Amino acid sequence: MVRRSALGATPSPKRRRKSAPLNRTGNVGEDPRVKCDNVIHFPSLRQVLDDRVKRRIRRNGLSEEMNAIDAEKRRRNAEHRVELQRLRDELAEKDAEIERLQDTTAIQDTARILALEQEVVTLRNALSVKSNAEEDGTHGYEWTIAARDPFSDSYMDDEAFGDTTMADIACSTPSRARASFPTPPCTSPPPCTSPTMPATPCSFRRSAPVTPPSHASIQASLPDPEKEALEQELGSLRLELNKLTVALESHEALKARLTSKLFAVSSNPENREDVESHLDTVLQSLSDRTAALLELNSSLSTLGFPGKDASEIIASLAAAFRAARLELEYLTPGEITLPLSSHGAEVLDLVLASLRDLARKSRDDDESIDEYHALELSLRQQLGTRVEAMDRLNRELERSGAKLRERDDRIADLEVGLNRLKGAVRGYGRDISELENLVQRLEAEGQATEARLRGEVAAALAGRGAAEAELERRTAGAADLEAKLAAALSQVASLQEQAAALRADRTALNRSHGKALALRDARVAELRAEIDGINASLRAAHETIRSLRVENAGLAGRLEDERARAGEAVDAVKAELERVVHERSGLLAELARKSGGDCIASRTRRRSSKAREGVKADLPSGKATRRRYDSGLGLLDEDGDGADAGEVELV
Repeated sequence: MVRRSALGATPSPKRRRKSAPLNRTGNVGEDPRVKCDNVIHFPSLRQVLDDRVKRRIRRNGLSEEMNAIDAEKRRRNAEHRVELQRLRDELAEKDAEIERLQDTTAIQDTARILALEQEVVTLRNALSVKSNAEEDGTHGYEWTIAARDPFSDSYMDDEAFGDTTMADIACSTPSRARASFPTPPCTSPPPCTSPTMPATPCSFRRSAPVTPPSHASIQASLPDPEKEALEQELGSLRLELNKLTVALESHEALKARLTSKLFAVSSNPENREDVESHLDTVLQSLSDRTAALLELNSSLSTLGFPGKDASEIIASLAAAFRAARLELEYLTPGEITLPLSSHGAEVLDLVLASLRDLARKSRDDDESIDEYHALELSLRQQLGTRVEAMDRLNRELERSGAKLRERDDRIADLEVGLNRLKGAVRGYGRDISELENLVQRLEAEGQATEARLRGEVAAALAGRGAAEAELERRTAGAADLEAKLAAALSQVASLQEQAAALRADRTALNRSHGKALALRDARVAELRAEIDGINASLRAAHETIRSLRVENAGLAGRLEDERARAGEAVDAVKAELERVVHERSGLLAELARKSGGDCIASRTRRRSSKAREGVKADLPSGKATRRRYDSGLGLLDEDGDGADAGEVELV
C-alpha cells in the first residue's frame, strides 16, 4: 500500500537552535595587531562553529563549499591588501611630487623676485641714463652737408650711438612679452605714442630729424632689412619698458599709500616692527589659505564630479545629491518624508539607510535561499532513499515472483505427475477389476466345468484323461492369473506410497508457502509502519514549508518549478509502485487459480485474511490521516484508488 512519504527531519526555523560563536575571554584591545593597524580581525568560520554544526556540514556535503568560500575570502583579502599597498605607494609618490612641486615653486618664486629686483635696478640705471641724455642738449644736422652726402660717415655720432646701444642692451627683453609679468591696471598712463611719454634712449633715437621730402631728388631711398628689424625690436622694447614703467609706478603708489598709512598711524619703530610682523602673519595666513584652497580644489577634483573649479564641482555635487533624492523618490514613491530640497548629508544618510536595508534584505533572501537549497537537498536525498528502497522492494518482488514461478512450475510438474499416477492407478484398477471379473468368470466357468466334468465323469469315464489334462491346463492358467494379480497389487501399493509422499510434499510446500506469506505480510506491516512515521515527519515538514511559504512569497516561481519536478518524480514512483502492485496481484491471483487443492486455498485464504486484518488494524485509515492543506510538492496527494491499489488480496 502506497501512503504518504516524509522528508528527513529537517529542523524548522522556529525550533532550530541558533549556533553562537565561541566566547572569547581575551581582551581585544590587548591584541598587538589591533594596536598596530587599528584593524578588527574576525576569526575563521570554523573557529566559531560547534561540533554539531560541523557534523551537519560534513553530513550535508558542504565542507568543499566552505573550503571554496574560505579560499575565495583569502584571495579577496590578499587582493585588497595588494590594492591597499599600491594605493599607499601611489599616495607616497603623490606626496613626494607635491613636495617637489612646492620646492620648485618656492625656488621659481625666489628666482622671479630676484629677476624683478634686477630689472628694477636696470630700469633705475636706464632712467639715470635718460636724465643724463636730456641734459646733453639737442643734436642738429647740417642740411647742406646732408644734402651733399646724406650717408657720410663724418656725421655719425659714435658716442651717442654707443650710449644708446648700451642702454638698449641693458634694458632689452625678448620681442614677446612674458606671460608671468603683471598686467598694468586700467588706470595706466597712455601708450608710448602719447606726447606725455617720458623720453628714453630708444625714443631719443626714434625722434631724430627725418629728411624732408623736398630733398628726395638728391637722395636714394634704399630698403634696409636690418633697420626694419631694429625698428621692430625697438617697438617691442618700448612696449616692455612701458609695462615696466607702469609696474614701477603702481609699486611706488602702493609704497606711498602704505607709507602714508604707516605715518598716519604712528612713527614708532616698534609699531613698524609690529606692523611688519603682522603683515608677515597676514601674508603667511594668506599663503596658508591659498594652499588650503588649492588642496580643497584638488580634493574636490579627486571626487570624480565634473567641473573646472570648486564652485562647479560643488554645484555638480549638489545636483548629484538632488538626483539621488529624486531616484529614491522614484524607487519608493510616497514612502520617504525627506523633502526634495534637503541637505546632502541627510540624502546621503537616507541612501546609506536604504542600502543597509537592501543589504539586510539580500542577506535574508540569501539565507532563505540557502535554507531552501538545504531543504531541496534533503528532499532529494530522501527521495533517492525512497527510490532505492522501492528498487530493493521491486528486486525482492521479482525474486519472490521468480521463486513463486519456479514453485508453480514444480507444482504443475507434480500435478502432471500426480495426474499421470492417478491415470495409472485408474488403469491398474480397471485391470484389477477386469482380472477379478476374469477370475470370477473363470471360477464360474470352473464350477460349471467342474459340474459338467463331474457329470461327464459320472457320465463318461472314458474321457477322464482328457478332462484331467484340461483341468491341469486350466489350473496352470489360474496360477498365472494369481501371480499377475499379486504383482498388480504390489504395484498399487507402491503407487499408494508415492501418492502419500506427494501429499506430504504438497503439505510441506503449502507450509513453506504459508511461512513465506507470513514473512511477507510482516515485512509489509513493517514498511507500512515506517511509511506512517515518514508521513508524520512529512506532515511536520509540511507545516514548516507552509510557514516558510508565507514568509518567502518572492521565491514562489522557483519553488513551483521544483515542486512540479518533485511531483512528476513522485507520480512516476507511484505509477511504478501501482504497476508493480498490480503485477503482484495478478501473479498471486494466477497462483491462486493454479493451486487446485481446497486445503491449500482455505489455509492461504485464512492466513492472508488474518494478515490483512492485522495490517489494517496497525495502519490508520486514509480518511483519518488526510489533511486539508497541500504544500504543493505532490507528496501528500492520496486518493482512494491509490490506497486500495497497494492492498494485495491473497486467494
